[in-house]
Amino acid sequence: MDDFDRNLLPPQKFQIMNYSEKNFTAIGRNHLDYFVKELGLKPTDNVLEIGSGNGRIASSLTGYLKSGSYIGVDIMKPFIKWCQKAYNNYDQFSFKHINIYNKFYNKFAFKKARNFKFPFEDKKFDFIYLTSVFTHMHSEDIDNYLSEINRMLKPGGSVFITYFLIDEETKKLMEEGKSTRKFIPYTENSYTDNPKNPESAMAFDKTFIELLYSKNNLKINNSSFGKWRFPKLHKSLNHNQDRIVAVKM
Repeated sequence: MDDFDRNLLPPQKFQIMNYSEKNFTAIGRNHLDYFVKELGLKPTDNVLEIGSGNGRIASSLTGYLKSGSYIGVDIMKPFIKWCQKAYNNYDQFSFKHINIYNKFYNKFAFKKARNFKFPFEDKKFDFIYLTSVFTHMHSEDIDNYLSEINRMLKPGGSVFITYFLIDEETKKLMEEGKSTRKFIPYTENSYTDNPKNPESAMAFDKTFIELLYSKNNLKINNSSFGKWRFPKLHKSLNHNQDRIVAVKM
């Protein structure tokens, strides 16, 4: 894992969270460490990141995917254009804009995520990951994306996705004011903390999400809650959102 290439540090206008260089690189390296040690990511794997943003995770993979490949897709065109230029010297890395509607991030597009087909062939990828993507989407969108993920994964390939997941214990923690967010019901299986702009943060019933995985032939190997539910109790966690890891059956 080589030293960080400072050319991959986005300028301030592409920094949603205003990360310092230290924090930016730490987030990427923490994800890479988890992908390699816990999920078995190999240097030869073909990787797809849905919601690649400004490359905060992609930057950490440049020193690892020596003979594999990486494709990042995002609905925010300026981010994609910047990444295409910044990663120009990394032949195995490419970025593609997908112009999908999202009220919070891309409100002038017309294509809906629930009907979208990714422009990649079947069984292309060994590993697909999404961080803080389904936290801005509706249940119908997630259902379609999981179907597409299953289609694009090689047999035995794995997928890592972050969520805000709701179970009875989570509801109790929110009511007691112990969580960093307080989601309220939005639809039968979803929640938001901003009814006027629900895509700003969406949560889902944990059992409902588990059923969607089963429906789309993805076997859940591991699920874990993040720090957001009860930060004072989970100080040692380095991930805020909830996680699900699954494999293509």
